[in-house]
Amino acid sequence: MESVRLLTEADYEEVFRLSEYAFQYKLTEQQKMVRKQWMDKQEILGDFENGQLAAKVHLLPFTVFIHEQEWEMGGVAGVATWPEHRRKRKVAKLLTKSLERMRESGKSISFLHPFQVNFYRRFGWELFASYKKLIIENKQLIPLPEAAGRMVRASFQNVDLLNSVYEGYIRSYNGGLKRDHFWWEHFVFSKAEHAVLYIDKEHQAAGYLLYDMQNRQMHVKEMVAVHEEAKRGLWNFICQHDSMADQVTIVTTVDDPLPYLLKEPRIVQEIHPYFMARIVDLERFLQAYPFVKQENPLFWHVHDEVAPWNSAIYQLDEKGVKVFRKTTKEESACLHPPKRGLLLDINTAAALLLGYVRPWSLYQMGKLKGTEAEVKQLEAMISPKTTFFADFF
Repeated sequence: MESVRLLTEADYEEVFRLSEYAFQYKLTEQQKMVRKQWMDKQEILGDFENGQLAAKVHLLPFTVFIHEQEWEMGGVAGVATWPEHRRKRKVAKLLTKSLERMRESGKSISFLHPFQVNFYRRFGWELFASYKKLIIENKQLIPLPEAAGRMVRASFQNVDLLNSVYEGYIRSYNGGLKRDHFWWEHFVFSKAEHAVLYIDKEHQAAGYLLYDMQNRQMHVKEMVAVHEEAKRGLWNFICQHDSMADQVTIVTTVDDPLPYLLKEPRIVQEIHPYFMARIVDLERFLQAYPFVKQENPLFWHVHDEVAPWNSAIYQLDEKGVKVFRKTTKEESACLHPPKRGLLLDINTAAALLLGYVRPWSLYQMGKLKGTEAEVKQLEAMISPKTTFFADFF
C-alpha cells in the first residue's frame, strides 16, 4: 500500500510539529500564519506509518536566472523524519518521488541547502554555489576615494527599487533567485535590521546594503552594487561605522574584487560551499540551454542512478540536442568509457552547466572522461559566467 501522499492544509499542524522538532525551533502563531501562506504555494509530500506522518519534504516553486534566462526551479526544503522512523529509506523514497513530481510539472532543475553534502550527492544533487565571507578589523576600515552619489535609508516601501538593483546585479551570475514582494518581505528583510540604498550621480539606485549592528559587530548580509562607483559608496558607508564596529563581516560573491580595491587588502577571506543543484530533466534542460554553437557535434554519455530517464546519449550540435536512449538497463547505464564523446554523471552535469566548475577542471579531477579535444570543445560551448545564490530556504 502506497504510504506517500500530498499533504493538505489539514496536515499543517502535524507538519509544524515535525519541523519544530527536527530543526529545533518554536513557531509563534504569527509565524505560523506566514508559513501557511507560503505552504499554500508548495507541494508537501508526506510518508505515513499507521496513519501518522513519519517523514516529509517540501517542494517550493521558484524562478531562477541562468544565463539571463528565467527558469522554473523546484526548491527542496524541510526534509525531516521523526527519529523513530529514521534509517528506513523514507527520505530516499520522498526525494525520488519529488524528482518525479518536478519532472511532471515541467521543471528541469532543483536546488536545496544540504545538511550534509555527501548525502544529497547520492541522489544526484551537486554543489553549485559558494559564497565568500570577508572579515574586516576596525583598523582596516579605510575609505576609498569619495563616490559622487548618496546613501538613503530604505524599507519595504522601497522594495521595487531594491529589487531592480538586485536583478541588475544577480543576472550577471547563474542561479540567482527571482524575488517577488512576498519573498522580499518575509525572507529578505527578515534577515537584516537595516537597509540602505546608494543613489548614484545619475540619480539612479545602483546599490544597497542589508546589515545588522550588534555588540560592536557589523554584519553585512547583502552588499549589492551594479557598478564601481556604487561599490565605493557602499564601502565608504561601512567605513563610517569605524566608531561603532570593532569588526565588520560581509557576505559576498566568490569573485568579488572588493578586497583588491581596499587600501589594506590583507583581510580574512573565507570561502563557504553553500547550495546544491540537481538536473531533474536533462533533455529539457539541454534543449533550453544557450550553448555557444560549434560546427562539430559533441556526444555526452550520461548516467543517472536515481532518475533513469536522464541516462542516455546526448548529441549536441549547431541544430540542437538529439537524445539516444538504450532499451536495457545495462545499455543505458553509460558507465564505461565510450569510443566517442564525454562520459559524466548527472552531478557533474549540474556543476558544469551552471558554471560552478569548468569542464577542464572536471576532466583533471576525473569527473569528466573523454579526449582533451572534446573537453576543449565543451569549454568553448559554455559561457564563462559563474554562480551565486544570495538566499536561503
